[in-house]
This record gives sequence, structure tokens and C-alpha cells, in this order.
Amino acid sequence: MLREHREWRAREIMQKVNVELARERIHPLTEVDMRNIRESVDGTFGRPHIANYLVQKGIVRNVQEAFDKYLVKCDVPKYPLSLPEASKLIRDAGGILILAHPNDPHGTSLVSISKDPVQQTGIVAKSMLEYINGVECWHPRHDNATITHYLEFTREHRLITTGGSDCHQKPIVMGTVNVPSIVAEQLKP
Repeated sequence: MLREHREWRAREIMQKVNVELARERIHPLTEVDMRNIRESVDGTFGRPHIANYLVQKGIVRNVQEAFDKYLVKCDVPKYPLSLPEASKLIRDAGGILILAHPNDPHGTSLVSISKDPVQQTGIVAKSMLEYINGVECWHPRHDNATITHYLEFTREHRLITTGGSDCHQKPIVMGTVNVPSIVAEQLKP
């Protein structure tokens, strides 16, 4: 079900990208292009794969330009799962659910509701706490005050703390965020 939706979503995104390419008098992506993108996927098919392909074809200079110029405005909603549904699905598969980058002003985060980390953690405590196992505290766009606040929140609620560079593309730029080794220790069986 989810895999089929991702495939459908990718096709819809490519159709929208083709509309933009036509406006710029650039040859549209074809079924062969779709096949080539799919073959390059190691994991779950998504916008980063389309972005990499646009770079490879010489339509854009880099992945960021692909997102800025096409993929943000040509986006199609992901499969709609409620938090309880997603939590059950992940936990039933043996996974853990981490609230990612809760204070990232450039991504999907609680910033769209409030820029105040205290208000954000109030929302998490009221609406999400029973469904999550942890929170991403260290993130490239989290300042020290945000990191400290979220660390206190995770300690208070005995949640896992995570962090990382938030890298979703190639070339992989990992190690740009200093995450303490305690993060890995928490995940050991």
C-alpha cells in the first residue's frame, strides 16, 4: 500500500515537473527517465532521487537547485497516516518513532505552529508523547538553547535523544553536527 502510493506520488511529481520544464522549453522526462530513476533507488523512492536525476541530466546544477526550482512547488502529499496509525505501524514492525527536527524553520516541524520550544514541547507532551519514543535534539538548525530545552524535555519524559546532519542527498554530508556518543549507547540492546 505505502510502496504503491510512493510510486504513484513519484509519477505525479514528475508530471508536475514536466509542466514546469515545458514552460521553460526543456524536453520533458519520459517513461525511460522514470525507469532510470527507479533503477538508481537504493531504498525508498522519493524526491531526492528525482533531484539527483535532474542534476545528472544537466537540467539543474545541484540537488538544492532541483528542490528550489521544481520539487518544492511540484510536491504531492505523502500517504496520509495519523500519528497513532504511524506509531502502531512502526512499533509493530519493531521500530521506534522519533520526532524529527521539531524546531527546524526550513522543514516540516512544530515551527509552523510556534517558534517557542517551550510551547512546542507542550504540544508534544499533550498530543504526541504516548506515540513517540524519542526526539531529535541535535540538528543543524537547532541552536544551543533549543538543544538544551529538548534535552531537558527528553530526560523528564524518559525519551530517546537523537541527532544528525539531516542529510537526504548525495553527496552525503555527514558528521556536520556534533552528536554525543551517548546517543548510540541508548540504542544498544
